[in-house]
Amino acid sequence: MSRTRQDAPSVAVRALLLLAAGAFLFASCGRVETEAEPIERRVVILGIDGLEWDIMGPLLESGRLPNFARLINEGAWGELRSLKFLESPMIWTSIATGKTPGKHGVTGFTTKEGAPRAGAIITADYRTARTLWDIVGERGWSVGVVGWLVTWPAEPVNGYLVTDRFGYGWDADARSAEGITFPAELIDDIGGLRVRPEDLSEGDVARFVRGDVPTGGELSERVRALRRIIATDATFLAVDRHLASQRPTDFYALYIKGVDGVSHLFWTDAFPESGPSPSNREIELFGEVIARFYERADEVVGEFLDRVDDGTILIVTSDHGHSGPKERGDAYAWGIAMHDPTGFFALYGEDIAGGQELTRVSVLDIAPTILALSGLPVAEDMDGRVLEEAIDPGFLERHPIASVATYEHESPGGEPGDADEAIESPLDEEILEELRSLGYID
Repeated sequence: MSRTRQDAPSVAVRALLLLAAGAFLFASCGRVETEAEPIERRVVILGIDGLEWDIMGPLLESGRLPNFARLINEGAWGELRSLKFLESPMIWTSIATGKTPGKHGVTGFTTKEGAPRAGAIITADYRTARTLWDIVGERGWSVGVVGWLVTWPAEPVNGYLVTDRFGYGWDADARSAEGITFPAELIDDIGGLRVRPEDLSEGDVARFVRGDVPTGGELSERVRALRRIIATDATFLAVDRHLASQRPTDFYALYIKGVDGVSHLFWTDAFPESGPSPSNREIELFGEVIARFYERADEVVGEFLDRVDDGTILIVTSDHGHSGPKERGDAYAWGIAMHDPTGFFALYGEDIAGGQELTRVSVLDIAPTILALSGLPVAEDMDGRVLEEAIDPGFLERHPIASVATYEHESPGGEPGDADEAIESPLDEEILEELRSLGYID
């Protein structure tokens, strides 16, 4: 059963509603144990899906990741502990909310067996907890969010939101799926920035492989999959560069998934001993794809470091790490079985105690830490902690960590698993096919 969404209020009306809601929240939702002092601050989050330490380490030592090295040398960084269940939608939603899936309602890529519509794609309407961009937007911060998982259909924010669905539907009008962006007219500004797989030059693909790019034959399907991954990241990076320069915001978040995609599809080419052995031709051609995507991710980190100025905090984080397919009897398990519970996390910028390794970092700690660095109370119903060891002691003396019982005053969605929440769109089959190709669903 599909469900339509009501027209969103104007930005001006939305801002008034947000301010009123914020006033109501502090009047009724909890006790502030320590007064929070507002901070003029800019927060930027770069989410890179699937960064794996066992790959990063050798690349760092060989000098192939200079911007990650700068992030580590000058920032606070550490291995990131993920959730028990390693499905990316639930993890990225936990990063955005500071809450476990039991509280935020996003339990995977699709609904589970026994749900009213088992196998339906989980959308933003399943989320039952407020995000960082909701919280800071209600306090007057302008916000921009690009590509974050489980953000479609786009909800009103105090700024703009480009949903993850913008990376699909290359063969259709961008308007074919409702709710791609907020405000809706933003699509007119960024629609021309989409990079289709066929738009890529041979050089765009050749930088990730060794030798000439096959144009036909038995390897053409693997090249086609690689083109798709390159084009998706290129699309969101083009949007990022345009909006970052034309519509700067106080809070900004970008998510890119290429490292995760190539780790799934080209792992055994890079590490032939880890699973079913590919051909020598595939090892030669695709053996460097993963490493070169890490190099491209490093270039993106460099761009974000260049944007950091006084008062800016940069967070670079993954959701999980990666490993090879798991041998189970006479077969191999791919997809989510390849996810590793250890990822990467770093904080960089003003008021960060730089040059130190953090030893206990959870995906649930990111939201509380951002709130504390922003001078906002940390919600007591969040499941993580503030990473005080990563923050300059002088800052904590000037801005003691404050608390509030909750930021939940009206759930943005209904109860998880409600039949009416499975919203259909013309892009569903394309998304499901991608999930099958990565081994996430059967």
